[in-house]
Amino acid sequence: MLSATSDPATEQRLTALSTAQMAELALLAAGEACLAVVSWRYAAVHGGFGGAIGGTALYRFWIESEANPPITLILKILFQRPDETPNSPYYWKREYELYRTRLLDDLPANTFIAPQIVQLRDFGDSCWIWMADYADHKGNWTLDDYRETARRLGRMNGGMLGRDLPANDWLAQCWHSAIVPGLADAFAALPQNLEQPLARITLPFEARDEIMAIWRDRQLFRDALTQLPQTLCHNDAFRRNILHSDEGIVLLDWALAGRGGLGEELVSLVALALYYSGYSQDYAEQLDQAVFSAYLQGLREAGWRGDRRLARIGYTCGMTLRGLAGVKQDINLLLEPAQHQQLRTVHERDRLEDIAAFFADVRRFRLIKMAREARRLLAI
Repeated sequence: MLSATSDPATEQRLTALSTAQMAELALLAAGEACLAVVSWRYAAVHGGFGGAIGGTALYRFWIESEANPPITLILKILFQRPDETPNSPYYWKREYELYRTRLLDDLPANTFIAPQIVQLRDFGDSCWIWMADYADHKGNWTLDDYRETARRLGRMNGGMLGRDLPANDWLAQCWHSAIVPGLADAFAALPQNLEQPLARITLPFEARDEIMAIWRDRQLFRDALTQLPQTLCHNDAFRRNILHSDEGIVLLDWALAGRGGLGEELVSLVALALYYSGYSQDYAEQLDQAVFSAYLQGLREAGWRGDRRLARIGYTCGMTLRGLAGVKQDINLLLEPAQHQQLRTVHERDRLEDIAAFFADVRRFRLIKMAREARRLLAI
């Protein structure tokens, strides 16, 4: 058995799991009245780049029973951060609360399904989410796959407009706006960090004044998001969190979910596609146009007849704020030697200078171009 965490309490709980407990989980997952478990095992599941942000550990369990195919389950462990308040953009317990309140049980038709939850356990210092294990049958995405995903996101956001959402503090509020205060230290330290060669490469020299002006005007973009029609947003709907399974299209990892403005939902889909899949100006433009048009189509199919400009404001303002966060993230990664090998692996480049230049190219689109368009839209 492999472990993904050195937390002593978690290690003890994993070690103490019994065959009887595995049988109970297997019965719940299979929906059968009787099932005799003969053995079980588990292994750590390693997430993608940045997966540690949420403070989680993932395990896959294989449960063998008599005369039945093996049952596989995913155990997602959320770890408490004691100084964190429920209204934090990264609140550690949010996903657990969403499943506990069954808010995701009736997502709009022809959109996505949330993962099947088998069992929830709250230990105080951590929460355990036992869920079904889904196989993804989709390989590399084409532009049409991004279009279809954006259309479904539009249907989901449009279908959730006007629905009563819980008033609990743990539900995120305008997530892209909420992350901005946490960037202040990074922008204050920017002059000092720009003394480092890699930081100078990744922050385009010709755009530094404009980027600082965007930072100074951050409240303009934050205010715009709060004035838009509000809906339930996943806020992290990108390739890795969307599985095309036999049961349907599953939308995973609701840790950032909450109220948000129309259009914000597209930010992760586009921003991370460029960041992880490579970048060219032509591809970015194609992806931008294809995804937004499909999202708007989905909104219309869900019955929304508002001004398309509102959805575009949500998208471009959200991208702008996410782009400001990218300044902090990219510089921190480049200046931290412990991250360098993973950077080379994820971005398939050997030279850090090339990675820094790649980040700069993406920033010209994700931050600078989006901020310029957002300003134009807000001036109308």
